[in-house]
Amino acid sequence: MPNKANNDIRELQEELLALQAELKVRMEQVRTGKFSYRAYIRSHPYVLLFLYLPVYLIWFMAQEYLISSVDGCFVSYLPLDDKIPFLPGFIYAYITWYPLLLLPPFVFLAKGDGPAFTRYALFIIFGFSISLLICALFPNCQLLRPDLNKTEIGNFSRFIVAGVYGADTPTNVLPSMHVVGCLGVIFSAFDGDDLRRGRWILVFWGLLVSVSTVFVKQHSVLDLLTGLVLGFLLWIVIYGLLRKATDRLGRVRI
Repeated sequence: MPNKANNDIRELQEELLALQAELKVRMEQVRTGKFSYRAYIRSHPYVLLFLYLPVYLIWFMAQEYLISSVDGCFVSYLPLDDKIPFLPGFIYAYITWYPLLLLPPFVFLAKGDGPAFTRYALFIIFGFSISLLICALFPNCQLLRPDLNKTEIGNFSRFIVAGVYGADTPTNVLPSMHVVGCLGVIFSAFDGDDLRRGRWILVFWGLLVSVSTVFVKQHSVLDLLTGLVLGFLLWIVIYGLLRKATDRLGRVRI
């Protein structure tokens, strides 16, 4: 019991120091009448995790270029895929993945929740990096896309689906990064109180985007399942085993 009390006191002291540091930054902004990006990054170093975004985009595009053919790739497939219809209307949910991923980090930064931002960022960084490494070491693809010229589909939906198909090759699909990213958003919604009001909206949104991947034939059910496995393993590590470490990484520096 004494050890637990000492740990609680120590954590409280660290939180007070973090609040003091945040207050110091805000007071300096009020005094000078301007916002200093350099000062903000110095006191909030975890925002540098945003630098992974250009790294990921370059890595993904390079890998799409290098592994653009399905020849010699493992074909991701389960018999259940044949029973899932092609529903082009789900493409509108599918493309909302991008704003969905950006919502939690900006909310956490606006609310000053560095630890939650750090956990979410690390989840995405490790989730996407591991997915890309798996695809690089174990080239894979899916052969589920329908012939749009032989499918009844509205002109605008056809335009969006064709655009997605054209921009994204049917390779590098296992595990599904769409599913990994959606799980990151869902887990972040239960990390602290900042997203409490929209928590279940984010859960529904994340699940909708995840299932859309199989209805628009961008992924096999196997991709979805492996994405779920990877996502839950990362949740155990980042939100469980490394929680105290990420609390420290996400604190404001004086």
